[in-house]
Amino acid sequence: MPDGWRKMGVLVFYDLPVVSPEQRLAAVRFHKFLLADGFERMHYSIYARYCGSMERAATYERRVEQALPAVGHVNLLKLTDRQMVGMRKWIRGNYRAPENAEFVPPAQYQLF
Repeated sequence: MPDGWRKMGVLVFYDLPVVSPEQRLAAVRFHKFLLADGFERMHYSIYARYCGSMERAATYERRVEQALPAVGHVNLLKLTDRQMVGMRKWIRGNYRAPENAEFVPPAQYQLF
């Protein structure tokens, strides 16, 4: 198998209810779990993490599954390195990122 197909990234998409205080707390805990586990926020409820291998992607899949809130929709998509390279990002006009969306560099980088 070519090397570009072995390296993996993980995308997590979620839609969690925030009607009751308990649901809001569960949503905040899940959000904080993703950030603490090394995921980067791509959009409001979309987080990505580059894993480096299929085995590590499976590990993060299990970790996300263990942290799932009791109620809500959570989707996880594993992509190969070649598929992630095809991702494009456009920001047009006078767009400003939300003030609380600061980039926080990871504590450790993975070299390939």
